[in-house]
Amino acid sequence: MTSPVKCLVWDLDDTMWDGVILENDTVTPRPEALRALTELDRRGILHAVASRGDHATAATHLRAHGLLDRFAAVCVGWGDKSESVRRIARELNIGVDSLAFIDNDPLERAEVQHALPQVRVYTPEDMAGLPERPEFTPAVTTAESADRAALYRTERARKESEDTFDGTREEFLTWLGLEMRVWRATPEDLARAHELTVRTHQLNSTGLVYGMEELRELIASPDHEILVASLRDRFGDYGTIGLSVSHRRGGDSVLRLLLMSCRVMSRGVGTLFIQHVNARARAAGLRPLAEFVATPVNRVMLVTLRFSGFQVLDAGPEPVVLVAPDEQGPSARHVTLIDDSAAPAGADAPPDVLDLISRQFQRVPERTAAAVGAESVTYRQLDLESAALARRLRVSGVRPGDVVVLHARQRLSLVVGMVAALRTGAAWCVADPGHPVAHLRAVVGDTGCAAVVFHGGDAATPPGKVRAAVAVDGAAPRLIDLDVAPDARTATDAAGAAIPAQSPDAPSYAIPSPHSPAYLISTSGTTGPPKNVMISRGGLASLIASRPYEPGLTAFSALRLAFDGSLMFTFHALCTGGTAVLPDADELPSAERVAALLRAHEAQQCLTTPSFYRQLLEHLDGADRHLRLLVLAGEATAPALVQRHRAALPRTRLGNEYGPTEATVAVTAHDVSGTPEGVVPMGAITAGSTAYLLDDRLQPVPTGDVGELYLGGAQLALGYAARPTTTALRFVANPFTPGQRLYRTGDLARLNTQGHYEFLGRTDGQVKIGGVRVERLAAAAVLESHPGVGQAVVVDTREALPGVDDAEVTTLTAYWVQAAPAPDGGRQSSLGTRELREFCARRLVPQAVPGRFVAVDSIPLTPNGKADEEALRRLRAPTAEAVALDTDRWTTDAQREVATCWAAVLGHGDFDARDSFFDLGATSLQVLALHASYQVRWPGAVQLGQLFDSRTVAAHAELIASTAAPDDAATRAPGPAVPTGRDV
Repeated sequence: MTSPVKCLVWDLDDTMWDGVILENDTVTPRPEALRALTELDRRGILHAVASRGDHATAATHLRAHGLLDRFAAVCVGWGDKSESVRRIARELNIGVDSLAFIDNDPLERAEVQHALPQVRVYTPEDMAGLPERPEFTPAVTTAESADRAALYRTERARKESEDTFDGTREEFLTWLGLEMRVWRATPEDLARAHELTVRTHQLNSTGLVYGMEELRELIASPDHEILVASLRDRFGDYGTIGLSVSHRRGGDSVLRLLLMSCRVMSRGVGTLFIQHVNARARAAGLRPLAEFVATPVNRVMLVTLRFSGFQVLDAGPEPVVLVAPDEQGPSARHVTLIDDSAAPAGADAPPDVLDLISRQFQRVPERTAAAVGAESVTYRQLDLESAALARRLRVSGVRPGDVVVLHARQRLSLVVGMVAALRTGAAWCVADPGHPVAHLRAVVGDTGCAAVVFHGGDAATPPGKVRAAVAVDGAAPRLIDLDVAPDARTATDAAGAAIPAQSPDAPSYAIPSPHSPAYLISTSGTTGPPKNVMISRGGLASLIASRPYEPGLTAFSALRLAFDGSLMFTFHALCTGGTAVLPDADELPSAERVAALLRAHEAQQCLTTPSFYRQLLEHLDGADRHLRLLVLAGEATAPALVQRHRAALPRTRLGNEYGPTEATVAVTAHDVSGTPEGVVPMGAITAGSTAYLLDDRLQPVPTGDVGELYLGGAQLALGYAARPTTTALRFVANPFTPGQRLYRTGDLARLNTQGHYEFLGRTDGQVKIGGVRVERLAAAAVLESHPGVGQAVVVDTREALPGVDDAEVTTLTAYWVQAAPAPDGGRQSSLGTRELREFCARRLVPQAVPGRFVAVDSIPLTPNGKADEEALRRLRAPTAEAVALDTDRWTTDAQREVATCWAAVLGHGDFDARDSFFDLGATSLQVLALHASYQVRWPGAVQLGQLFDSRTVAAHAELIASTAAPDDAATRAPGPAVPTGRDV
């Protein structure tokens, strides 16, 4: 069999092009050279340069023709070509026998062939026929091999970072945040497994090469186990880098083949992989053995086995048989191992969501697949539009494992973009333009975002604003404007320059591994910067498979697509041939308009948060004629809300679900029947997930006792992008199932006698506001960054809203101490709620901006010296009645009385007649409270929906003056009492 070429080394002058650069020849690459470059690149064959001349001049010329990034290594100088070829082999960490060399000069070819007889040599006349030669024609081309050049470019970035790293090699490896994932091979892994056996020589323990059919038989054999390993770090994926084939013989588990990619030889992961194979053998009661067969190049593999503690058991005729040590040696502590090999991966694994959606393209092509606001697409249209965008992404350079940011207000293109990202094997992340720019920059910076998709014609995302937002050091995402025709300009860079297509024919990729990322969700961090949670395709597939919802229905999600709760019904509908319906950006703030959309589509299922559902209920009278199931998620559900639901929609089943973002949307479900007393349970754990309630010693607590909730199973996130330390702290080893992980939720809960979990609060400073998890510490850190604030503590409280029955709202109150006077003794200007709120709003998501700001002389402390949050919660947050009634601010009695209502609801009076109620931090529930306050003073004068259009004190006063009866002022009831306190 002809051994495959891994890398073709090119001469430049009179080979890649006709002419010599240093002689000022005007040279352009030969067409046949470009065709060979492109075709071999698709097959996973690398390219390098070994040429005579000046390195800087050659690099400049290659860059001018868009070719520099096509080469994994460039050696241009005046030394021997054979030495350049050796250097390329060392730099790429591949065997010299895997290289081919093409040069026009017969003396140069002879010199290389004499010094390196293993290297195959070709002339420029051979160039056009290279793709037809067997050594350049691998038996199979996988999605990973087609992207091999990108993997080596990433490796170059790693090498540059290592060269400039200020620390030891061990510290650098720890900084990389290496994560190795191991799973049992499935039929989907056959191509890459076969490719590894064919391409790997130096790190092949026996030199065996398995064909596809042989591997298929071994996967199905109960006496064999094939494990596959992948590796990633803060720079991205290394791809599939390891393979083992073990054979059970009596009481032994014999390692017949062990492969490790040469690209990871310096990462110290080989020993960890071997130790994992040994541990699996011992767990099955077998003695771990290994076979070794020497080849001309694989001696390093014997060194690896011996370094792992293997001793020679039988040195007779090959194979040499070695036995593993009884005691496990020291492991690679700088590598996190994620074991997905406990059961045959894929044996019972649910199908990929893209596969399920693709079935609906064929099954129900004319059915409406998705509707967002007034926009909609059929399954046929979704197929065509997502395929077109997927091709645009690929041509722009997006590859499997990359991240695509969908930066747009809520509209149908977000759904199309999600499916398009899945088709490319990339992960999507929805970045709402309404969030602070720090969120978009964190995604771009932490993930090496490959592309940002946006609508340049939307006032929220003009091209200039998007370019400025993604200007992150070290990141160069493509900018794809959906409002610019793709044939005019596929993508631009961060400077606005057009980017040429990566290839004329964008390749198609097979569905990636279940362990590939599907999407990222951005959440706030404990010190301000957001964290980006990476969810796998397998996790999303497991979520869909775990839900017992009726298939093929119209499912309504009253949520933003930037919030992962929206994905549950959206993807369940798309995967089962139903219709996914969501409000658009203009409808989302108004419960009345959202309810009207739900009614227009006669939705049969609906998902929303408890806070928003309180408002929807006002407009859903009679909707139980078509609404079969309503699910609440995102925050705790109050018993009073359940009672209201039963009274308003008696024929609609109510569900309550729970799950952190790190466990893929939801992992518990409860069918709320009857009228519960006390806490409404989160529910029982769903299929594919596990839950433990543990104490401080990680021991299970008895039923009925309070413990911290730990979650495990197929839905666990991959971790946090570019945050290996945070990932290691939150995703911990499962003490009950070795090799598995648990996510430490920080939620306190107990298990009741019916087997359902009940939520009892948080162990830390996280809290959900309006269904979005925020962290109080992040808000306090931002507030303390204001020059006029010396200290700040943000606490959450649940409190009743005036005038709204059974309604409680979780609010954030910021208690702050003024900064010390300036050194020059100058008097500081007094701070008010308005300035502090605007300062926070520029740096935090809306839900994390405190609703009240209370100035205090000092922060009370506990005996341990910590801020006494409970003491702060006992303080009454004051409102500024005096400010609200200041005659300088209010020109009419009506404005003064409206302002009094605002102050009572908002908890402060730092506003004037032109301020918007929503810009002052009001929540949707506070709109209800304000309307109730108006109803007390001016019954029937204002409709709830009008408060979403008329938003200022002046507008409300005019509205009331135009509709209230002339004698209302004399007969109205007294307004709500306004608590007094120190003016902020």
